[in-house]
Amino acid sequence: MKPPIHRMSKISPASLMFILILCGSGLGWWLTRQSAGPAADQSEPEDLQKQIVLLEGQVEYLQGQVGALQDENAQLLQKLGTLGMKGTPKMDPPPDEVDPPDYVGMGLEMMKFRKLQALPIPTTTASNEDVEKAILAWLRKQQPDDEAPRFALALNALGWIEKPVDPLPLRAALLRIQLGGWYDEETGTLLVTDEKPAPGKPAPDRPLALAFGQLLREYGPTLFPVPRDTRLTTDERLARESLLAGDAVLTRFLYSIQNPIPQSISDIPAEDPDHPLNQVALPYYMKELALFPFTRGFDFSQSMHSAGQYSQLNAAYSRPPTSCAEVIEPERFLEAMRLPPAQVEMKSTEVLGTMPYWDDRLGRFACYSALRTYSSDEEAGRGARGWKGDRLLAYAAPEAKRDHAAWQTLLLTREDAEAFFKAMRSGLSQRYDQPAQLDEAGRFILNTQERQTRLIINRDGLGVLLIDAATADFAEALSRL
Repeated sequence: MKPPIHRMSKISPASLMFILILCGSGLGWWLTRQSAGPAADQSEPEDLQKQIVLLEGQVEYLQGQVGALQDENAQLLQKLGTLGMKGTPKMDPPPDEVDPPDYVGMGLEMMKFRKLQALPIPTTTASNEDVEKAILAWLRKQQPDDEAPRFALALNALGWIEKPVDPLPLRAALLRIQLGGWYDEETGTLLVTDEKPAPGKPAPDRPLALAFGQLLREYGPTLFPVPRDTRLTTDERLARESLLAGDAVLTRFLYSIQNPIPQSISDIPAEDPDHPLNQVALPYYMKELALFPFTRGFDFSQSMHSAGQYSQLNAAYSRPPTSCAEVIEPERFLEAMRLPPAQVEMKSTEVLGTMPYWDDRLGRFACYSALRTYSSDEEAGRGARGWKGDRLLAYAAPEAKRDHAAWQTLLLTREDAEAFFKAMRSGLSQRYDQPAQLDEAGRFILNTQERQTRLIINRDGLGVLLIDAATADFAEALSRL
């Protein structure tokens, strides 16, 4: 009787090799005995027949094991995208889903489409809280200690946000909603939210999460090395984020053209107050900065792709854009001799014995967003178009509700400086509900009970200095920067 064939679900390569060696030895022994002739083997014919039957059974057993291993290989490849690097793998689909999402297949297709030579990212579903936790950990590596809260304090001193906040947890919530997932560097795993949106609300964009995660794994260490010798300015950070996010949005967009992804016609528009993005309590001005990489970054990546397909995009990571001005006008970035933003030099940043706790370049888009708060898009665009460079300084004012701030901008021409001055003056008048009046020197001075505000054209007509201080003496000292 033939030995039974056991369809085991798994056998190790070492065990399989041991079985092959045993069977090979048995077969070799039988052939040797046969070639030696009757004198060398006095076994009965029945014994030889039993040996043949035994070998046939072993061969059939091995064939069964090979088949089982092939089946298991296929299943593992299919489920690779659902395996996490730690914790219990979530292999089973949710009970209300007939066909679970094939993240590994989608990831492989998108990597091939994007021409990235890399293995697919192990993927697992996770709660919204776990995804936000992973995003926040990455953001805090990029802006350690109290860097992000100090930035919010500086914007509050300028009056561009109502109250200071720690923006990183809010940005993590915003990114989780935008992407629906995040690549966790510590575990090498792509965490995809298991969120099920309410009727009418947009679902998490898993294809975008896959594209963003793959690009973050591939180029994140190049764009955002940790630690850094110097801190990235807000302008530089936004420009680099625009390359990464824009590339992901473009990849997802071109991929969806060939692989249409159904969207609910009842999804509410992004500008609706009830949209999930608008439920995050990130101040409006900071939210505009956070969304810039996904909107204008997409346009930038489209321009790179049009200029030289994905090879041009890949090359951009070795010399990323240095300013939002290059993202807004990609032709600047493509110039062989591209000029960096102008450095705003000052003899000293010490004011009345106090050093600034924030020293930054905001960039052209931040300039446009500030003007656009109280001006039309056309007027704000005209005011920011000639941006050449800027520098924001913020100083502590412990006894006041808001700190002191000075924002020096440089423009390309005197006409550009006048356009910026006009747009900013109009915005300040509306914010403080005061008439736009100039003094004899042509300076715009606006004093309230709590704030001392100045707007001055300086630097041979090519600069505009905005001062928003808590006291008159500090405002006067800042005007001499």
